[in-house]
Amino acid sequence: MSASVITPRSMEAIKATNPTMQVVVKPAHEASDVPSVLCPRIAQQPTGGDDRDKQQDKKQRKGQNKKRPRDAKCSESPLCLGLIRNNKCPWDDCKFNHDIATVLKDRPADIGEQCVIFEKFGSCPFGVNCRWGLSHIDPETGENKFRDGAPPADFDMGVKNSFRVQTQKALRSRRYPFFYERNTPPDKFQPTLALWGGQILPKPPKVAPLNVSKRDPDDVIEAMTKEYEVRVAAAKKEYDQTLLKFEKKRAEAQSKTPFPKKTRKLIDFENKVYIAPLTTVGNLPFRRIMKKFGADITCSEMALCANILQGQASELALLKRHEDEDVFGVQLAGGFADQFSRCAELIEKENLEVDFIDMNCGCPLDLVCDKGGGSAMMQKANKLKAAVIGMGNVFSGPITIKMRTGWDEKKPFAAKLTRQIQSWGLPNIAAVMVHGRSRTQRYSRLADYDYIGQVGAAMDRGAKEDMCRRIPLIPNGDVMSYVDFEERKRAGVSNTAMLARGALIKPWLPTEIKERRHWDISATERLDMLKEFVNFGLEQWGSDKQGINTTRRFLLEWQSFLHRYIPVGCLAEGNVPQRMNERPPLFVGRSDLETLMASDNSADWVKLSELLLGKVDDDFKFEPKHKANSYAKQDRDGDGGGGGGGRVEG
Repeated sequence: MSASVITPRSMEAIKATNPTMQVVVKPAHEASDVPSVLCPRIAQQPTGGDDRDKQQDKKQRKGQNKKRPRDAKCSESPLCLGLIRNNKCPWDDCKFNHDIATVLKDRPADIGEQCVIFEKFGSCPFGVNCRWGLSHIDPETGENKFRDGAPPADFDMGVKNSFRVQTQKALRSRRYPFFYERNTPPDKFQPTLALWGGQILPKPPKVAPLNVSKRDPDDVIEAMTKEYEVRVAAAKKEYDQTLLKFEKKRAEAQSKTPFPKKTRKLIDFENKVYIAPLTTVGNLPFRRIMKKFGADITCSEMALCANILQGQASELALLKRHEDEDVFGVQLAGGFADQFSRCAELIEKENLEVDFIDMNCGCPLDLVCDKGGGSAMMQKANKLKAAVIGMGNVFSGPITIKMRTGWDEKKPFAAKLTRQIQSWGLPNIAAVMVHGRSRTQRYSRLADYDYIGQVGAAMDRGAKEDMCRRIPLIPNGDVMSYVDFEERKRAGVSNTAMLARGALIKPWLPTEIKERRHWDISATERLDMLKEFVNFGLEQWGSDKQGINTTRRFLLEWQSFLHRYIPVGCLAEGNVPQRMNERPPLFVGRSDLETLMASDNSADWVKLSELLLGKVDDDFKFEPKHKANSYAKQDRDGDGGGGGGGRVEG
């Protein structure tokens, strides 16, 4: 449906006519109960206890559903990988199983006829373990087949930024040669910045001025002048020694592991569609889908600095990038300047293809804030500055800073902090992003774009009064249509569409924004999108049982957001476009598939995944990791679902 036949609603009109923020569908699509095509709702047993216990339990589980069921480890025989991939074992003392005959005998039936990995790349590294394996293995011997007749020398799926085994071992044993030592205090970070196109030396120490008066006797003035000259000489000597030590240490570090020679280039976010970091659901296959729909800039999921520096494989995997992502950033969260600096140095030394690093100063989770990271970093301007300086010394790319309006909505301080950041005059800061909610708000109520406009005005004044470069300000929050994007434009704020939950609910949102239209996408088109996500997931996580389980889990996590979309053709007149904070009602779609996709019952999400990845095991259960506060009451009343929206950046 084109935008020309739709009259967009303003937020004022919504609040006046719809105080409950409940979106309305056409009468033909209304449903008072769950449509018959859907699975029956799962009744939950009462847990007992008083309201105080329920409130305490809600507080403990706020944001992430940590007690959700997990997949058991696959019980497949640990076959030799060399035998699976290349039909021969390259090791003389291999400890793994080589009995392919037994594996073939117990092998379950294939899910489908064609392996997407073999079809695209000409070989499948999962061999006999692939759940589409009969398309590329000999059913009698289990030998893996290759389109070119021989196994590829280097199996490349377009994924970059993998870490070497030696690097992971060095990180785990704390033997990686970092320039900055652990627990370096903020005042030790000095902007030498040799990689910034010049060298900014440490500031000289301050010397108390000569305090004499014309009324003082000449001998007193002479004595005090000599004393002052001695202090100046001592300060100069101390400063020279500081410079020598610093330059020696920097030269020594660069001689051990020289940094690649790169030219620093700031990222231009203006008039771009930027997909914000999204924990769990912002994985690599999802970002590839967003690129298909027109996203310009993508960013990794939030990675914890402490886990990266410990060499945790799961955290290092978050930094991976696909070749489809032409402008890609990595988001880091930490509580100390040395953590940020060491991670940035690791990215630089290991030659990872990262265009910018985003500092997370907005995560509201207690787990992160209690360690000084996320929103807590906003309250430590000295640590924030030291982190930016430290990263500038060791990383050749730009830095962005993502924050919230403040800790509490009653006392926002982002305007003051952003102006302070701008006054530092650090040339490696490419942009500052402000989410229009405070830390205590999390994702409740509407994002305050009027305050973001005040932040932009404060930065404009600061640029003139402090005579410094004006840093671009990018707004964030509640954009779910091109109308939302247009309504939220403010003076002094960058014309960048930064998308988070809106992209999870409507992945085609970049197309809508660029073409300025409401896309009445069909259920068949949405299913094709999910098929493409599944194919990308199998490439990323594997086509064996473990890879299918991982792909299914991430698909279901995404579906916990996708089900909140209401097709444009089902919305009542005056209810287009759908808004972020409007609660979607039960409704009947224009087809059984569209109705199934709209279900808020997690059992229906599993049923949808079975259309793409085959049947689940009998004991399979799923609960979303991220549970929105607005859906908590439904869950207690026996919904069995759980709308997404708990922990995402944006």
